[in-house]
Amino acid sequence: MRIVARIGAKANPGFVLYYAGVLGLGILLLAVLTPTTVVPSWSAVAVWAALVFVCAVLPVPLPTGAVMMVSSAMDYAGIIIFGPVITAWIEVLATGVAQIFVHRRPLHKSVFNMSLHSITILSAGHVYLLLGGKVGELILPDSLMGLLACGLTYFAINTSAISTVIGLKEGANPWRVWQVNYLWTIFHLLAFLPLGALVALVYFTAGLWGVAFFFVPLLLARHSFKLYTDMRRDHFDFVRALTGVIDEIDPHTRQHSLRVAEYSVRLARGLNLSESEVQTIEYAALVHDLGKIDLVYRDILAKPGALSTEERKTLTKHPGVGADIVTKVRSLKKASEMVRSHHERPDGKGYPYGLVDQDVPLGARILNVADAFDAMTSDRPYRPAMTVQEAVAEIIRCSGTQFDKKIVDCLVRMYEAGQFDVYREESERSSLMRAAG
Repeated sequence: MRIVARIGAKANPGFVLYYAGVLGLGILLLAVLTPTTVVPSWSAVAVWAALVFVCAVLPVPLPTGAVMMVSSAMDYAGIIIFGPVITAWIEVLATGVAQIFVHRRPLHKSVFNMSLHSITILSAGHVYLLLGGKVGELILPDSLMGLLACGLTYFAINTSAISTVIGLKEGANPWRVWQVNYLWTIFHLLAFLPLGALVALVYFTAGLWGVAFFFVPLLLARHSFKLYTDMRRDHFDFVRALTGVIDEIDPHTRQHSLRVAEYSVRLARGLNLSESEVQTIEYAALVHDLGKIDLVYRDILAKPGALSTEERKTLTKHPGVGADIVTKVRSLKKASEMVRSHHERPDGKGYPYGLVDQDVPLGARILNVADAFDAMTSDRPYRPAMTVQEAVAEIIRCSGTQFDKKIVDCLVRMYEAGQFDVYREESERSSLMRAAG
């Protein structure tokens, strides 16, 4: 699958320079390499371009606003059949027409994507040739090393270039952009490598009619990948919807879970956790108070004064209740233990089990700090919100007792660097669907 950027109007000097560099390099490579290239069959090239065009008009949207297309299989096959230069021209023209006339994208954005296509295909194709690959024939297993290197080069150049564009445009860390949005796509993209080799073999044995027939499974693969991306998005939307249930139970803390999720993601990334861990922590943060769904908590949560001993005892049950609900969802089982333990403390005075220090899951320790920070900086029925400075000072005071010192140190470091402030509004896209700087 190939990734295409959707670039907004926002620009900065670094973005403009990078943008111009990609444009210039793509044009330069085609200008230098095209004169020495011979077209073996114009009719075959025309049919191939038509098939690539079909792929280009059926993109799969990604969370960042970029899109992926299944034409990478056709690119791999094209490199083997026609060589990298002709394949690059096919992609440039077919996707250019699709973006300009079908998707109605601005000319400068389409030209950028066309240039990136040429750089990606020319680089991957020449790596294939340098490692012994041949144009016009596919000899296995002799060409396996070249094919694998071709696929890895294709993936690395395409995804890193788009991640850099998005990072420069949004002011985000390109490495984080890549981790959030493209790391999980590597197996899908590389799966199209053997498919591309198979398309080439079909072409060599059955000609264009065989390739046209084989194109149907390729479109089915595209449909399967779209279902997968839709499922990921729907899954997250479902988890977010659960936070609305808590808002109805406790309107005084409306969007509390969304803010805790935002703070938790900031801390998790500040600790350099993997994006898989960040995602699990975010899910846990979104549902950490799900145990309060029972109406018995409504009066307790709305009480303006101090809670009675019995009320406190009742309230301590909500982490376990929430974890028991969450663990029934297979994809949230890892998050369930964080939900169960998010009120545990390093000194063992937390609940429900009184766990100590490292016995508390790291994600739960992060939630504990994020939950407390939001509680302190939000208005409650019994007190006004603290300032950020006051909240940070209180968290520092309780470091090592109520809060994990490692997490507190991370929060303080980010706060002093201007990277940790009150999150006032619900963002249009969750942190799972964007990359943080």
